[in-house]
Amino acid sequence: MLEKRKSVRRFAAMNILCYYPDNQNEADKCVLVNISKGGVGIESKKIFRAGERVKIIFNAAKDEEVSAIAEILYSQEGSFGFFYGAKYCDASAPNRALLNNYLLKYFNLY
Repeated sequence: MLEKRKSVRRFAAMNILCYYPDNQNEADKCVLVNISKGGVGIESKKIFRAGERVKIIFNAAKDEEVSAIAEILYSQEGSFGFFYGAKYCDASAPNRALLNNYLLKYFNLY
């Protein structure tokens, strides 16, 4: 199978919150299973559709919160629900800078 990823990914295991970006209602508690500068892999019991957008939020440090809007690209059966591959599609400059700093500091992604 030909690798299509543009960014190196790092495996992770952390709880994150997923929200619907339009109404800020919590969609589900999800598990971040991998992360890169281009997107994330998450697992959830919630069913998301390809093309749907979710806002992911996780704590970068004690008082820092990182958030980004990610678009679901594909899904497959996961360990405890469904695995979703998603790409970042909207992050404001401050959030993107915080996300990039987080990726560099904790995952050595630059």
